[in-house]
Amino acid sequence: MSEEGTIDVGTVSRVWSVGWQWPWAVILVVMLGGNFLYAADRTALGIGVLVAGLGVAVAGVRAVNRHSGDAFADGMRSVRRAVADELDLDDTSTIHPIAVGSDSVVGFDRSKRYDLAVVTLGESALTVHHDGSMNLLSRTWTVGDQTERIPYEDVRSVTEGDGTLRMELVDGETKSLPADSRPDDLLAALDRRLEGTDGAE
Repeated sequence: MSEEGTIDVGTVSRVWSVGWQWPWAVILVVMLGGNFLYAADRTALGIGVLVAGLGVAVAGVRAVNRHSGDAFADGMRSVRRAVADELDLDDTSTIHPIAVGSDSVVGFDRSKRYDLAVVTLGESALTVHHDGSMNLLSRTWTVGDQTERIPYEDVRSVTEGDGTLRMELVDGETKSLPADSRPDDLLAALDRRLEGTDGAE
């Protein structure tokens, strides 16, 4: 499967974009306003550019600080819903997106971009959807079409540490998925599935 969609950021898109790029916006405004003030000798225009430009940058930073968490959550919900629709599932309780951020911006808790792996827990196996992504700057998400199916009976153990989810397989191979935060729901659900497999044996 391969799906893509947009993220609701809850604010004006241009202000949102400036907020994510505020260091560059500030530099550009200062250079342009300073040019009008000192090089072109147009004081009123220079002051206007500085006030308006810095005002937009401040508004952008506020918008990102207020809405980036909700935008991230909306993107993750959309990814789960897309996978559920593709697999014809009634709910998303067995679908677990794992995100790893990149391209961080000073002053923000969230990153501009995230790589996604989506783990789906079926009756007899888990499936990993690779090549997913979420871009908060451009307000888009994608779920890749590269998938990998791993039967529960082939999994020896699942652990998490140092920002990585590791699945040790019975054949000695290790599957690793990086994660920004500990995927507690996924770990608990996998433990239950694996315990059920052990009991069946």
